Amino acid sequence: MTDPLQSRDTARRGNLFDVLRYRDFRLYWIGYFISHIGDSMQQTAVTWLLYEITNSPLKLGLNGAFRAVPMIVLGLFGGTLADRFDRRRVLLVTQTILMVLALLLGLLDQKGHIQPWHIYGLTLVTAIIRSLDSPARQALVPSLVPRSALPNAIALNSLLWKGTLLLGPSFAGIAISTIGTEGAFYANGLSFLSVVIALFLMKTSSSGKGRAGSFFKDLKLGLSYVRAQKIVLAIMLMEAFSSVFGLDSAMLTIFAQDILKVGATGLGFLQSARGLGAIVGSGLLVAIVNTRSQGKILLTPTVVYGLSFALFGLSRYFPLSLLLIFIAGGADTVWGATRSTILQINTPDNLQGRVMGVFGLSSRGLSPLGQVETGLVVPDIGAREATFFGGLLVLSASLLTVWRVPAVYRFHSRTQLPADIRTAEPE
Repeated sequence: MTDPLQSRDTARRGNLFDVLRYRDFRLYWIGYFISHIGDSMQQTAVTWLLYEITNSPLKLGLNGAFRAVPMIVLGLFGGTLADRFDRRRVLLVTQTILMVLALLLGLLDQKGHIQPWHIYGLTLVTAIIRSLDSPARQALVPSLVPRSALPNAIALNSLLWKGTLLLGPSFAGIAISTIGTEGAFYANGLSFLSVVIALFLMKTSSSGKGRAGSFFKDLKLGLSYVRAQKIVLAIMLMEAFSSVFGLDSAMLTIFAQDILKVGATGLGFLQSARGLGAIVGSGLLVAIVNTRSQGKILLTPTVVYGLSFALFGLSRYFPLSLLLIFIAGGADTVWGATRSTILQINTPDNLQGRVMGVFGLSSRGLSPLGQVETGLVVPDIGAREATFFGGLLVLSASLLTVWRVPAVYRFHSRTQLPADIRTAEPE
């Protein structure tokens, strides 16, 4: 039987979900969809539990530092591993370890003796493993679909990562209110089984399988590529500003507790409103995924996200806050998917791991620093003011980046990479 990945390289671009016809991508997507629901449950529960224990924005923000440092230090290291070894096998190991860590957190919480240092310690170890996991996970996608279907795959992944925010925080709010935070941790631990099973069932292998040569030379090549490609570097900078100064879970927790005064259930609704916005944003992606001029569609969601984020900081009315976070979630989904599409189309397969390692540093690595920034800034100027100016800063930095690197706005998915870059291998 003919492999559909080879025979259907001309996948119908008019249907976003057509990419699910590729068996291994379908396994990947379903497995991670289930797992990310559990992950968003745990993130909501961790911020709630830590703030409940400490009642301190600074100590809540400190947890972000333990999440950020490993990704910043080890992200490119993990990306280089993903280019040297079979990415599927790397993920089998990392996902299994992450499952054990989530179950351990649930056990400690259930015993009733959990302390902030327990949370910090497990957050640190989890972040170390994720710094190896994230580049391999993102770099695996181009191996699962033909290049013509990559924009559809990235758009559908945005639905996965953003859309599960609709379910995860709601389930977390229910779990916290009925069982306790340990229920969310156990659910996350069990959800990793969906990814492990999916990875076992996949037939696709990816590049890197034990390649010989200097590890650090490979790492240097990845950095050199990012530095040399202005459009790639510009996308990284936009991602970094959004990650550090964007609307993070710690800020939402403070808003739910202290400003809107809606409790854990209200926090779940806020997170879910952002997830519902992401679902709607993904619907917009269905209409624009065939638009090859991704650079031109980048600006509108940039402006909408920055403004809705800033206005959220001014709102004291819960329904209005839900509406604004809904709009921000939709815009962020379109914006994020467009950034990812531009980045991955501009990256050859043999460098996907390393480039995704740097991308992980600017997104998942720097995103927890947003919690640190929240913990440092909120006590001085207040949560509402920090959120308002954060939205304006993200908007200004993004527009300035596009102005300084006009190739981002002019980007067209038909643009071909030079042959020597596309096939470049370390010597």
